[in-house]
Amino acid sequence: MPKGIAVNIGLNFVNPAAYNGWNGQLAGCINDARDLHQIAMQLGYSATLLTDAQASASEVTRVIGQAARQLATGDICLVTYSGHGSQINDVTGDEPDGKDETWVLWDRQLLDDELNGLWSGFAAGVRIFLLSDSCHSGTVARVMSFQKKFKSPEFAAQYDRPANAPPRIRAADPAAVHANYLANKTNYEVSQWTHRAAVNASVTLISGCQDNQLSSDGDANGLFTQRLKEVWNGGAFSGSYAQFHSAIVARMPSDQTPNLFRTGVSSPAFDAEKPFSIGGASTGSTGSGGNDLSISAPASFTNGATPVSFSVSVPSGHYFAVEVATDASLFNNTANGGQRNDNNFYASWKVTPFRQGNSFTLPLDAWNRLRQEASRIYYRLWCTSSPTAWVNYQVSTPDSNAQSAPGVALTAQSQPGSGGDTGEPAITAPTAFPANGAAPRFQVNPGGGRYYAVEVSTNSWYFTDQYSAQRNDNNFYASWKVTPFRSSALYPSAFELPADVWSRLRDNAANGRLYYRMWWTESPTQWTGHGCTTPNSSGQNAPSFALSREFDMASFEPSGK
Repeated sequence: MPKGIAVNIGLNFVNPAAYNGWNGQLAGCINDARDLHQIAMQLGYSATLLTDAQASASEVTRVIGQAARQLATGDICLVTYSGHGSQINDVTGDEPDGKDETWVLWDRQLLDDELNGLWSGFAAGVRIFLLSDSCHSGTVARVMSFQKKFKSPEFAAQYDRPANAPPRIRAADPAAVHANYLANKTNYEVSQWTHRAAVNASVTLISGCQDNQLSSDGDANGLFTQRLKEVWNGGAFSGSYAQFHSAIVARMPSDQTPNLFRTGVSSPAFDAEKPFSIGGASTGSTGSGGNDLSISAPASFTNGATPVSFSVSVPSGHYFAVEVATDASLFNNTANGGQRNDNNFYASWKVTPFRQGNSFTLPLDAWNRLRQEASRIYYRLWCTSSPTAWVNYQVSTPDSNAQSAPGVALTAQSQPGSGGDTGEPAITAPTAFPANGAAPRFQVNPGGGRYYAVEVSTNSWYFTDQYSAQRNDNNFYASWKVTPFRSSALYPSAFELPADVWSRLRDNAANGRLYYRMWWTESPTQWTGHGCTTPNSSGQNAPSFALSREFDMASFEPSGK
């Protein structure tokens, strides 16, 4: 049985004696380490937490090195770091920018060359997932540039700091790290020249920013770790590592872009797994051939007017098709193909061209047929290297393993307008909409006898009082401003964004997402007994959906399947 070992590192302070009197004070790093340590423990990892003085270079090296000796093929090592990041001169010439990135530990910096040496100690077939919430550049010029940009509304909102408070960033003081570099120069240069062994494990890194960027520190967590926790959502996230990274990036400001980097031995199976998975299981990603083939959907979805959407990933240059069934055994064509019909089975390749892109929404007519009698629907993904035929095709769940296909539980929806509805007011939407498609539809439930209005924005911060003055027609829409409150009896379950509004908002969605919420009121004309699904005080946490890009190949007639 695969096992997992986690090492969670966080430093709010460093030893001033090692850094020319600088203590490196931060606020959220130990919280980051503790929160990720908790995730690891909940998932069954054997986890070690190292904070401040515990996180010396020798102790970090020892604990990771010990993990390398304990793990074998199929196991996983999770290493997380939260603290200052810096750079030192590269003496070997193997870095294009002439700099080696470092972690600023309690007593000295740990070089990326040293980390590479640690990864080389792991056996082939071990998976290593590395998270680093730190800066990778500590120049004075870049710090000043960051502080200037921080004054803009976008950054002040994203970094969740009082308007006049200076930003805290995880870039080490240049003079302090230079003094530390000079004190340890010989050892650093030895490490740069000697830690050059090949890495036979598979390493995936998601870092808090690019090498030339700075990461923000917060009172509770670093911004990167905060957004990571939101996306992880207590384990509800079900996509791949790349999808995890993309979802985090979508929540970040434009000047702090988390990086996804892989090194060691390529492992498409690892890439397709759900992040943090010890057993390597991933939703819908098993199949013949592997190679980044995966499909995922929410674990549960309301059985209502809005169709379910899927996130998909296929090898570069390939095309895909999706199958959905009310019984997983229907995916076994040889044994049960004769039982398929339009009410229990849907195959996109039978009715539309092979597709390209990273999402798929079940057509409304197919959704309405399949959901009628089902409490759960199952799905799988096909891909082909040709846009016109089944060439070198693969499938996420083979016919022979049909019963293991992933599924979506269909939950009963409340019936607003019935007078007896006591369910919580809610608004939902699929996780993605084609940006070049029809306007999105939202499923709404204001509660029996109530009226409702919908707001949609290009940035969730426009839902807060602090940035409401920056709203305009290109970044914000409120149905209550242009139409009366809607009756839950006359419009019982769905709200469709007007086409002209959809066109404006999608063209101005800088991060490829739109955010939404619903207001309810007991009066058709006034805000009486009103409430909101995401109040202004937490508007930045409003739900959202991605704008996906898909190709239209309407003239294609599929064949061969």
